[in-house]
Amino acid sequence: MNKQDSIAENLDMLARLAARLTATPVATITIYDRDCADDGDVQTIAHNATALDKAWQAANQDVDISQLGSPRTAVAQHLGLYAAVPMRNGDGSTIGMIACADDDDRELSAEQLESLKHIAALASAVSHN
Repeated sequence: MNKQDSIAENLDMLARLAARLTATPVATITIYDRDCADDGDVQTIAHNATALDKAWQAANQDVDISQLGSPRTAVAQHLGLYAAVPMRNGDGSTIGMIACADDDDRELSAEQLESLKHIAALASAVSHN
């Protein structure tokens, strides 16, 4: 297995962990092609790891999963739950986003949000390793 495949496999595993810990049917880890300006101007996507419940996807075909890495476009999809945490590099620039979603109208618990932040830090480390 080459380095890129290993990184992709680890990010996929972290997306599955994020979905499980947040009790959501979908979680994504989006890595931008280059650093994103802090004003939220999203750059092209270099990698998108997704954990997705197939039954949820079938019932929510109008949801564009690929847009969860951009909070501006994700909130326009009118999900019941959308939570996102930026991934940052060593100098604090945004390099990606970890997000989870559900059609149930609820908020993440403090513990779930903290888990998402930890997974964002791990995904940042994996993507720069």
